[in-house]
Amino acid sequence: MGGNLPAGKLLFARTTSASPPDWRNPMSWLRNTWYAVAWSDEVESTPFGRRILNDAIVFFRDGAGRLAAIGGRCPHRFAPLAMGKIVDDTLECPYHGLRFDKSGTCVHNPHGGGRIPMNARVPKYRIAERWGLVWLWPGDPDAADEDKIPDLSHLLRDDLGHVRGYMGMQANYMLGVDNLIDLSHAQFVHGDRLMSNNFDDAKVAVEQNGNDVTNRLSIPNSSVPPALRSRVPAEIDVVDYWLDSTWRVPSVVTNDVGITLPGRPREEGQRSFGVHIVTPETERSSHYLFAHSRNYAVGDPLIDEKIREWQRVGFSEQDKPIIEATARMMGEETDPLALRPVLLPTDAAAVRARRLLSKLIDEETKACGEVSIPLDAVRRTLSG
Repeated sequence: MGGNLPAGKLLFARTTSASPPDWRNPMSWLRNTWYAVAWSDEVESTPFGRRILNDAIVFFRDGAGRLAAIGGRCPHRFAPLAMGKIVDDTLECPYHGLRFDKSGTCVHNPHGGGRIPMNARVPKYRIAERWGLVWLWPGDPDAADEDKIPDLSHLLRDDLGHVRGYMGMQANYMLGVDNLIDLSHAQFVHGDRLMSNNFDDAKVAVEQNGNDVTNRLSIPNSSVPPALRSRVPAEIDVVDYWLDSTWRVPSVVTNDVGITLPGRPREEGQRSFGVHIVTPETERSSHYLFAHSRNYAVGDPLIDEKIREWQRVGFSEQDKPIIEATARMMGEETDPLALRPVLLPTDAAAVRARRLLSKLIDEETKACGEVSIPLDAVRRTLSG
């Protein structure tokens, strides 16, 4: 028998005989969790490819509109299956015509008399559609529980106006989370829209409820933020201003931003609700899905367009450049805490989120043994 097997649970053995993504580095990401990977309407009548947790994945729908997700690299010549086409509810490789069903099994080979090699298969992934998003579970498929998908039901509310989008980012996903959970950067990065002349009086409070971490930033008796000046009567110069963010393991951040007359309840004010999801593509790149929901000017296309333009400028021209530049300045490191940074009071929520995530990854890794072993690695060792 060739070699000693490290102890460990066969976390991926039930999914496929193909090696799962990044199995040699199980500490990289939390796996037994849901990641939002696309808006549902991004996946229509043609195959849709996206790399998630360093794994190429292709999403496609059958004739009834049911969604499937399988490995995106053909096991024959490694062509991208996302460049293929859907034929009789199967996905046909664009290179040599092998067809794969929704389980990832090759069911048609136009060569060699139709004989299908035993290893002609790709991974299958557990997926779900909820709140207008496609969610993927990259870990143990038996542990997948759709009730654990974060509640983003407000994205479907008709009494709110919604504008959403997507952006790729060349940075580790947690740098995006850091940016979103601490909205104090808005005073400087987005000062043209969100600046307050009373920022020095801002109050910060951090709360944790289970695995949710909330950062509450409030600025009493603030000037009206430039973005909302046109929506506030000219005689009103002072408001209570808040920017709250909640991080939900591992990569969803929701925020509540608004203004109201000093001392009045938030329900009386103008407020917007943001959903920001930063999903790992690789260790050094990520997918950013975002949505803005508001309780004012619902159904007004001009306001929709203004918000869409704000998303373009605020995210693509303001957030993205500074986050990507920060990633480059960190060199090979992806965790800023490893570089022993100066910490400010406004960093408390981001630090807590990172430490909680590290704890959850450690617990998951220990539960699975020292290493997660793919089935074909076991076979190679046993036959070696």
